[in-house]
Amino acid sequence: TYNMNILQGLTSEETYCVTLNHDASIDPDRIIRKIQYAHPVFSAGAVEAKKQQARINGIQRTWFCGAYWGNGFHEDGVKSALAVTEQFGIGL
Repeated sequence: TYNMNILQGLTSEETYCVTLNHDASIDPDRIIRKIQYAHPVFSAGAVEAKKQQARINGIQRTWFCGAYWGNGFHEDGVKSALAVTEQFGIGL
Protein backbone atom coordinates (compact mmCIF):
# COMPACT_ATOMS: atom_id res chain seq x y z
CA THR A 1 0.00 0.00 0.00
CA TYR A 2 1.32 3.42 -1.01
CA ASN A 3 0.44 6.62 0.86
CA MET A 4 -0.27 8.98 -2.03
CA ASN A 5 -0.33 12.02 0.23
CA ILE A 6 3.38 11.48 0.83
CA LEU A 7 4.31 10.32 -2.68
CA GLN A 8 2.43 13.08 -4.49
CA GLY A 9 2.71 15.82 -1.86
CA LEU A 10 -1.06 16.02 -1.34
CA THR A 11 -2.15 18.51 1.32
CA SER A 12 -5.56 16.96 1.89
CA GLU A 13 -6.83 16.18 5.38
CA GLU A 14 -7.94 12.83 3.91
CA THR A 15 -5.27 10.15 3.52
CA TYR A 16 -5.28 8.59 0.06
CA CYS A 17 -3.70 5.18 -0.39
CA VAL A 18 -3.15 2.93 -3.38
CA THR A 19 -3.20 -0.79 -2.67
CA LEU A 20 -2.03 -3.43 -5.10
CA ASN A 21 -3.48 -6.92 -5.37
CA HIS A 22 -5.40 -7.07 -2.10
CA ASP A 23 -8.61 -5.21 -1.43
CA ALA A 24 -10.48 -7.84 0.60
CA SER A 25 -9.61 -6.19 3.91
CA ILE A 26 -10.62 -2.69 2.75
CA ASP A 27 -14.07 -1.31 3.56
CA PRO A 28 -15.77 -1.12 0.11
CA ASP A 29 -17.21 2.29 1.05
CA ARG A 30 -13.63 3.62 1.29
CA ILE A 31 -12.65 2.49 -2.23
CA ILE A 32 -12.78 5.41 -4.65
CA ARG A 33 -11.78 3.54 -7.78
CA LYS A 34 -10.57 0.12 -8.90
CA ILE A 35 -8.21 -0.19 -11.86
CA GLN A 36 -6.93 -3.45 -13.28
CA TYR A 37 -3.44 -3.41 -14.73
CA ALA A 38 -1.39 -6.16 -16.29
CA HIS A 39 2.30 -6.66 -16.86
CA PRO A 40 3.62 -8.37 -19.94
CA VAL A 41 4.08 -12.10 -19.93
CA PHE A 42 7.26 -12.90 -21.79
CA SER A 43 7.42 -15.86 -24.15
CA ALA A 44 10.45 -18.13 -24.37
CA GLY A 45 11.41 -16.27 -27.54
CA ALA A 46 11.28 -12.93 -25.75
CA VAL A 47 13.48 -14.25 -22.96
CA GLU A 48 16.00 -15.41 -25.57
CA ALA A 49 15.82 -12.04 -27.37
CA LYS A 50 16.74 -10.24 -24.13
CA LYS A 51 20.08 -12.04 -24.25
CA GLN A 52 20.89 -10.17 -27.49
CA GLN A 53 20.77 -6.69 -25.95
CA ALA A 54 24.54 -6.23 -25.70
CA ARG A 55 25.02 -7.52 -29.25
CA ILE A 56 22.47 -5.24 -30.94
CA ASN A 57 22.87 -2.02 -28.96
CA GLY A 58 25.03 0.48 -30.82
CA ILE A 59 24.63 -1.00 -34.29
CA GLN A 60 24.13 1.87 -36.75
CA ARG A 61 24.34 4.23 -33.77
CA THR A 62 21.05 2.88 -32.43
CA TRP A 63 20.49 1.86 -28.80
CA PHE A 64 17.39 0.30 -27.34
CA CYS A 65 15.98 0.86 -23.89
CA GLY A 66 12.68 -0.07 -22.34
CA ALA A 67 11.00 -2.02 -19.59
CA TYR A 68 10.97 -5.07 -21.87
CA TRP A 69 14.71 -5.58 -21.19
CA GLY A 70 13.77 -6.40 -17.62
CA ASN A 71 10.50 -7.65 -16.18
CA GLY A 72 8.21 -4.98 -17.65
CA PHE A 73 8.20 -2.63 -14.66
CA HIS A 74 8.81 1.13 -14.85
CA GLU A 75 12.00 0.66 -12.89
CA ASP A 76 13.27 -1.77 -15.53
CA GLY A 77 12.78 0.90 -18.18
CA VAL A 78 14.78 3.40 -16.15
CA LYS A 79 17.49 0.83 -15.50
CA SER A 80 17.85 0.07 -19.21
CA ALA A 81 17.91 3.80 -20.07
CA LEU A 82 20.70 4.35 -17.55
CA ALA A 83 22.63 1.47 -19.11
CA VAL A 84 22.38 3.23 -22.49
CA THR A 85 23.59 6.54 -21.03
CA GLU A 86 26.63 4.72 -19.67
CA GLN A 87 27.50 3.75 -23.26
CA PHE A 88 27.86 7.48 -23.93
CA GLY A 89 29.95 8.04 -20.81
CA ILE A 90 27.07 9.74 -19.04
CA GLY A 91 26.16 8.71 -15.52
CA LEU A 92 23.98 9.98 -12.73
